[in-house]
Amino acid sequence: MAYDWSGVRTQRIRRLKLAAITVVGLFIISAPVLAFS
Repeated sequence: MAYDWSGVRTQRIRRLKLAAITVVGLFIISAPVLAFS
């Protein structure tokens, strides 16, 4: 039973990167709305 730690690690990094991009994108979208409201 060989477990692919490198594959799991890259998948986790990819998921974290996607989540960070999503948070930054939402912040960029909501910042003008919060500033002008």
